[in-house]
Amino acid sequence: MNPWLDGLSALADRAATTTLFLFVIAWGIFVMRGILFRLSRDALDESDLPSLGAAGWALPVLILSLITFSASSLFNVVSGGTIALILILLSAFILRNPFLDTEADFTDSRGKNLEKSVSVHAIRALKKLPHIPIAIALLIPTLILRFAFIRDLSLPSYFDSAEHYRLIQSIVETYQTGAPSHNPGGGYYHPGYHHILAPLAYFFKQDIAELMLVSGPLLLALLPFSFYFIVKRETDSPPAALFACLLAGFGFHMPAHLMNWGKYPALLSLFFIPFVISLAYLHSQSNTRRKQILPLLALAVAASTLIHSRTLIVYSLPLPAALLALGWGRLRNPYRAHGFILLLALIAVEIFFIHQNPALKTLLESYLKNDLPILILLPALILPSAHRFPRRTFFLLSWLALAGLCLFIPIRLPILEIQTPLDRPFIQMFAIVPLSLLGGFGLSGLIHALARLTPDLKWIQRFAPILLFGLILLNAALTVDLYPSACCRFVARDDLAALAWLDESTPPDAKILVASTGLYVTSFESPKSQTGVDAGIWIPALLSRPVQLSGADIRFDLAQTHIQLCNDGVDYIYVGGTAQSFDPAQLENRPAWHLSAFALPSAKIYQLTGCDG
Repeated sequence: MNPWLDGLSALADRAATTTLFLFVIAWGIFVMRGILFRLSRDALDESDLPSLGAAGWALPVLILSLITFSASSLFNVVSGGTIALILILLSAFILRNPFLDTEADFTDSRGKNLEKSVSVHAIRALKKLPHIPIAIALLIPTLILRFAFIRDLSLPSYFDSAEHYRLIQSIVETYQTGAPSHNPGGGYYHPGYHHILAPLAYFFKQDIAELMLVSGPLLLALLPFSFYFIVKRETDSPPAALFACLLAGFGFHMPAHLMNWGKYPALLSLFFIPFVISLAYLHSQSNTRRKQILPLLALAVAASTLIHSRTLIVYSLPLPAALLALGWGRLRNPYRAHGFILLLALIAVEIFFIHQNPALKTLLESYLKNDLPILILLPALILPSAHRFPRRTFFLLSWLALAGLCLFIPIRLPILEIQTPLDRPFIQMFAIVPLSLLGGFGLSGLIHALARLTPDLKWIQRFAPILLFGLILLNAALTVDLYPSACCRFVARDDLAALAWLDESTPPDAKILVASTGLYVTSFESPKSQTGVDAGIWIPALLSRPVQLSGADIRFDLAQTHIQLCNDGVDYIYVGGTAQSFDPAQLENRPAWHLSAFALPSAKIYQLTGCDG
């Protein structure tokens, strides 16, 4: 397999959907850049805005989507679409290029016009030119590689994708009918991502599954840019900021593995974490308009929570982490080392208990299996980070430690029973944020240390960053899997044929039995939590037919099982091609109870018979 050719092929096959989504992202970046410049023009320059725009693009897009949905529900879909179009056109006029605005933008604190304003315009216009081409030059190859993931996918991976599809479809039906959808399925959660995709599916007649598939590689390709601003501002080192971006994009198995899990809302919520940190940083600066930044910060937190509710927990942790860092900074020098040792000991204890917990140890195993070279490199970077940026390093490690503690705090919820503030998949995803930032700070500290130790050997100072960049890229080339994991790819071509047969050959109320397994993502997961393990989980979303979940260890050859299935009203049994699905041999051993209705090598459907006897 050639990921470059596969990526280009996938881009060509989905060119229309990709172009549409790119336009949406570009509009969001354009709007966010304009808003941020006007709110904090004294604290930002053009090199800051691409990163901040990339981090916050989803905020204006989500607000526009919610306005469109509200107007369509209150009035009609034509009104909703018209309002959306008017807002897009207004934004293009009001938020035109902020660096080519009127001379009023270039006055000093006393209101006096700066001398040679034309030169100021020219200089600022020239300063901004390199950043967008450089960003595009980095984005294009990343985009091609990421699109290789969806080259042969007909539907997104894993069971979460089916639920996201269903929820987007329910919003689309609301656009179509003006009334809430009665689409069968589970509860409504993380609605922000669904509200962004639904108007694209309805107004532009796009297939929902195609939009979901395209959104994954696009989000993955753009996400690393959102880490640039905060590291660049703190270190004043573009190489360090780019190194943090490289770690976030290709240093770890996350966040790319989220596409295997179908956790598109979680992937989108990752943009908001560095965005919220950046806004909080701007709010803390004395030369910014704090009162104007604060509403935007509140909106970003609200939007992030709407996209993924657990990010609210993530945003509650920096305050105690900052207080810990502040208290640590006030200790006398001899005691600061002890503070670091205690913090690292806490992280070590968390790692021990995570490893001992069957539901959580996958978190460690995944990093040790996929990211061991980077994990070995990180301590060598944390040391110069702690020396050059001690409080920032202590803060990030405290944030990571507090997030780890959230895996062990039980919370009883009315519907979901006992949960924890953060679950294993979210911590597995979130960990790349502090780790990537620590890597960026560490490289800056290393460059600074080399400049002090070898002031006359410039080649050493330049070689160290190049070496680290090369190591990350080499590790990515050797270890990063750009294709779907076999564990999570539920739908093959045979499954598509089986689903089509079910749609055409069974009544709308036919009940299908599909395989499932226990879902364990927290320390206190209920054994009743079940999730699909093959393409059968797509039946409610695509065919609107009811399903019944059953563990793959069910004994179809027992009379008791047959009687129970008859009593439950099961009409058909779906057997997918995954290893976790039902065993077809058991069904074929009892032909009087299980009539083969559809058969392909990787997908089989049996009709339950003999229920009247």
